[in-house]
Amino acid sequence: MKDYDVIVIGGGINGLTVSAYLAKAGLSVGVFEARGQCGAHCDTVELGTPGYLHNLHATWLATAYSPAMEDLDLPSLGLELRGTDVTYAKPFETGRNLIHAMDFDTTFANWARISEKDAEMQTKALEFNAVNLDEMLEVNRRFWYGPPSTATLDRMYRLLDGFLAAQGLAFSGAELLNMTGFEVLDLLFDSEEVKTTTASLGWIGGLPPIHRKIGALAAVFMAGIGGPMGVHNARGGSHALTHSLVKATADAGGEIWTTCPVDRILVEDGRAVGIKLRDDALMPGEEIRARVIVSNVSAAPTFLGMLGEEIIGGDIANRVKSFHYDEQVLFGVYYSLSDDVEFASAAWDPGIQRCMMGYLGGENVDDMRRHNVNLVSGVIDEEVMGNWFMPTRADPTQAPPGCHTAFIWIDVPPHPRRWRGRAITGGIDAWPEITEALADAATDRIEEYAPGFKDLIVERFAMNPLDQVRNNPSSVTGSILGGSVVPDQFYMNRPVPGIIVDGASRTFLPGLYLSNSIHPMGASWLATGYLAAREVAEDQGCLDQPWWTHRPWDWFMDNMMSVPMNLGVSEKWKLDESEGTAR
Repeated sequence: MKDYDVIVIGGGINGLTVSAYLAKAGLSVGVFEARGQCGAHCDTVELGTPGYLHNLHATWLATAYSPAMEDLDLPSLGLELRGTDVTYAKPFETGRNLIHAMDFDTTFANWARISEKDAEMQTKALEFNAVNLDEMLEVNRRFWYGPPSTATLDRMYRLLDGFLAAQGLAFSGAELLNMTGFEVLDLLFDSEEVKTTTASLGWIGGLPPIHRKIGALAAVFMAGIGGPMGVHNARGGSHALTHSLVKATADAGGEIWTTCPVDRILVEDGRAVGIKLRDDALMPGEEIRARVIVSNVSAAPTFLGMLGEEIIGGDIANRVKSFHYDEQVLFGVYYSLSDDVEFASAAWDPGIQRCMMGYLGGENVDDMRRHNVNLVSGVIDEEVMGNWFMPTRADPTQAPPGCHTAFIWIDVPPHPRRWRGRAITGGIDAWPEITEALADAATDRIEEYAPGFKDLIVERFAMNPLDQVRNNPSSVTGSILGGSVVPDQFYMNRPVPGIIVDGASRTFLPGLYLSNSIHPMGASWLATGYLAAREVAEDQGCLDQPWWTHRPWDWFMDNMMSVPMNLGVSEKWKLDESEGTAR
């Protein structure tokens, strides 16, 4: 087996981002993936009836923000983004709904019917963003696609100071970020509809509102979004992103080895120098060497499993043992449907019928706060609330003609202690005994907001946290982001102090870099892979490439209105362009 300049452990989308960039930069790259195919968290599969494609994990793709769109030319490699003109919607039991749309006037009209004050606040936020667009983009580029630094934080605080002053609030950015997301929402908004919808956006963005700093950051960031969002699905499903990154790697000369789980990271003279494959790998026990090792496996299995305490030392081992994965864990129920879902609130604003994703449940902030407290306490909340998806409204190729797919994601504790007034024992292994009952409760909940939903169900499938671990052992407890995103595991502290010694991905062990469990979090915006690739390239002297010049957000800003929209929206709900209303 030949050796490489760079070995990437794990073929998830961020590992593939590393491999594609570095191979294109001229390094020899080998990717070693444990499963039979790449992209465990960016999968699209048939679960039952042929023709119904289900996106088991990444669905709301934020890849449009990534410089990889242009640096790697992903659209030419098969990534065809597709979206809906209404990007997010939350129905309410009152029969109303709140929406975010690509067109701000659509958003404003919807918000103003609920709260003129909140709509005006949104207008002020957008005006501030417009006046400060260059600085806002640059701060976001540095924060989300740059290594953590105090200089970036200071710049963000100054931008937040200006934002808050423009809203007439007598708080500094630093003071605000010491609040929880729920506290910030109470300061910014009046209506429960706007507060709960914004809180739910923070949740799906991986920044739970119950926490200080990260919850506050999400609340302010989401409060400033009243116009276009860079979130889509893809033609043929989310796995198209995985396919495009595989092609980018292969086209540049990188090699991908599937069914090759790694047993150990080899260390000599205090430096990572290679890997040893497991005995059940395609090449059992094979040792392969490289100048650089990049682990796209999350922190605990990397340091405690593939290295071990004898290599990393007791202090680092204890810190890694404290790194937890118990938040941002999902229970999913996936549906094959005979027709489109119709929300009851479409009678109030039909825009919800032109949306592929939103949230249901949590009618007020108190409900969502209780749900969040239960979540971190190991309790499955009595009230089902979570994100709903209908990717076929954006891309009808994912279901037979006239049919649709849908699913709901519920945030759950991976080790449930209580549900419906009874104790649950067994930790994560208890999930099989409660899975169908929770799937029934989720289905009933959707029916409350969309009467007739049950009549459309052709098939139903549930996926619990234990299933997620079995599908991808790197997602310890089923965590979707490479470990919980909480204040003590965020930004400069991620994954834990002492692991990253310079930049975003360079570890204390020379030769070893991470593209998982690092800032900001593992997601489809490909930031962790991009950061790791840049730092490896810088250290290997190959960063200066004529094609490696694009900035985060640029592709989206240039192309946001050219992404195909509403291709799977029912004719009944499509906009009449002449009147600006649903037909």
